[in-house]
Amino acid sequence: MLLAGRSWKATLARTLLVLVLAAGATVAGLFPLGQSVAAAAGDLVRVGLVTGQAEVRLGGLGRVLVGDASGNVLGWLEAELTLTAGPDGQIAVPGVGSFPGPLTIRPEPSSPSGSVVVAGHPYRGEIQVLVRDGLLTVVNSLPLEDYLLGVVPREMPADFPLEALRAQAVAARTYALYVRAGGSYAALGYDLVPTTACQVYGGLEAERETTTLAVRSTAGEVITYEGRYIGAFFHSTSGGFTESVEFVWGFPCSYLKGVPDVDQASPHHTWSLSLTQAELTAKLEAAGYGVGEVLGLEGVPPQGPGGRYLEQLVDGRTGQARLRSEKLRAILGLRSTRFEVRGEQPKVESVPRRLGLGAVSVVGADGRATSSAAPVSVLGATQLVTATLADSWAVAPALVPATFVFDGHGWGHGVGLSQWGARGLALEGKTYRDILTYYYTGVTVGTMP
Repeated sequence: MLLAGRSWKATLARTLLVLVLAAGATVAGLFPLGQSVAAAAGDLVRVGLVTGQAEVRLGGLGRVLVGDASGNVLGWLEAELTLTAGPDGQIAVPGVGSFPGPLTIRPEPSSPSGSVVVAGHPYRGEIQVLVRDGLLTVVNSLPLEDYLLGVVPREMPADFPLEALRAQAVAARTYALYVRAGGSYAALGYDLVPTTACQVYGGLEAERETTTLAVRSTAGEVITYEGRYIGAFFHSTSGGFTESVEFVWGFPCSYLKGVPDVDQASPHHTWSLSLTQAELTAKLEAAGYGVGEVLGLEGVPPQGPGGRYLEQLVDGRTGQARLRSEKLRAILGLRSTRFEVRGEQPKVESVPRRLGLGAVSVVGADGRATSSAAPVSVLGATQLVTATLADSWAVAPALVPATFVFDGHGWGHGVGLSQWGARGLALEGKTYRDILTYYYTGVTVGTMP
């Protein structure tokens, strides 16, 4: 047994020896290692809890089994252990030795309330520890419905109306199946990650009574479009209008269209962020968009129905940069891409401007130039300059803000289900199916095929 106490290492060594000498080194009645104890309860998903770590802390609540890659039971885990990645794909178990990965840790079938603790957090299902590129990966394999118990309360406040929580449960179930079917993480040994890169998963400690009811009462229900799982994207707050996906990620999708939202009660409905010219310039430069001091920033038309632009144009003293609005949002820490920019404390500066081929400028005696779309009469000491090269430049006076203020609306990408909007619709008496078919255009809500 993997026991706590002063002599646990010696006891463990003796117990392992007995287990190894036993016929087949297995315990009667155990499920094969590598299969979840609750496998028969439904579809399984694999969540990559930890990736690329040199060591990981594991413990157990209740009686927890540890098995090696060959299916042999090594013992019971009752004390917290720190496993480390050894050479040649081995996993080092303190006081015991090294074993080829993966190791499988899971509650004994006779201990249904047991759970495995990873880095201090308990999880349903089983845990696999494997070595990849000399570092440890920890995967939680469990039934889809149990996985959702740890997702819904992390993605939506548990005190939201039940119909909103049910809508979130169905969207989260669908999204998990959609991502798994895409296979983005399959080569790494799991289907999903527990962060906003997929959807947030908190394990057992995240579960709440209301969200568990929402999951259980919609068990097996998914959203489909033309017979396939949809990309059931969701976000906190749209700011009054969700967005058509082509104005966020650049590809069209029939069921991800912008619609008016009822999220006015959200604390994120409106927001504002101020950045000095120096701060804005430094953030862009650190992200690889060095354009010199930022002189201006504006959305590149067309604009989506939800008020967002797919791209932004940054005008700098030494150049320009065009980047996706979602990229800019990440660089600057904006809550959404639905924003307007205004300048504060502007001052007159001489600003270099790139002239389009054939453009005309008037250069004065002070060396400054004013761009003009048509020829201008030459007076006094001024002279007419016509750009003959595509990279011709002229210097002209311009108002440059000392501070850029981003006045925004909403929190998140704005695509699909608005969580605060779902709350608003639920308070109006809409059912979870009403909510889902409102935010996802032309879809069907029903049981898993």
